[in-house]
Amino acid sequence: MVKRQNSNTTYYNTEAQDVTKPNNPVITDSQLSERETEDNSKVIREFIKYCNENKLQEAYNMLTDDCKELLYSTIDIFKQNYINQIFKTQKSYKLELWAENNNYYTYIITYIEGNPLQTGGYNFNENYIDYVTVVKNTDEFKLNINQFIKKEDLNIEKKDNNFEITVNSRMIYMNYETYNISIKNNTQKTVLINDGKTTNSIYLLDSDDIKYISLVNELTTSILTIEPKYTKTFNLKFNKNYNTDVKIKNIQINNIYLDKEKYDSNPNDENLGKTNITISL
Repeated sequence: MVKRQNSNTTYYNTEAQDVTKPNNPVITDSQLSERETEDNSKVIREFIKYCNENKLQEAYNMLTDDCKELLYSTIDIFKQNYINQIFKTQKSYKLELWAENNNYYTYIITYIEGNPLQTGGYNFNENYIDYVTVVKNTDEFKLNINQFIKKEDLNIEKKDNNFEITVNSRMIYMNYETYNISIKNNTQKTVLINDGKTTNSIYLLDSDDIKYISLVNELTTSILTIEPKYTKTFNLKFNKNYNTDVKIKNIQINNIYLDKEKYDSNPNDENLGKTNITISL
């Protein structure tokens, strides 16, 4: 038997064969076909089976290359940071379809301690919640896990008299986005991209002019310092939740100090030279 809570949520025992699978996303309007529902449920079920059986290589092989590169570059890291954190004991799971967008199907997975069909209930204090995304490429299915949704290559360039900027890529997670950016300093002075204090001077701007503030304070001053004629590449993280309906139109970088030496000598000088950059996405 399988306990069904509602049309969008199914409680699974990993041994169950006859199940009703979620096909109505919570935050998007589309409804999955029977084939899509079956394919997605099958790949998630297979992954959890491998994890429960400690078949590390088989489970690791189901991850996308992007997920491996960004989160689990080796199978040992995958074991330490995912398997050992969640699958110390056998897990059942609750599955809910969260969003579907261009062959990316994101599910909320609640890993449940023990077998609820044997114990008669769920010990929610022992649960672990994750977001898992099924990625369909042609006829191959892979997974992004640990709240990682997807990576998008952008390669957007912006040039002015001071800088050459390339937004290389965007990494989308459930609770934030990270942009990989390269900035070449074409001036004769060392510049400071941000002082680490005015974090609201760097933000994303969406089509409704809503701002998503950066977490630039997580970066060191040395990362944000660019010597003359040099290029720095770094990741900028923004406080933006995953939403398929939101279109980001700009990255705004304000209050770039054009002479770090003058800034270091008197950071409170109101006459320090600054500039702003708007990058259209």
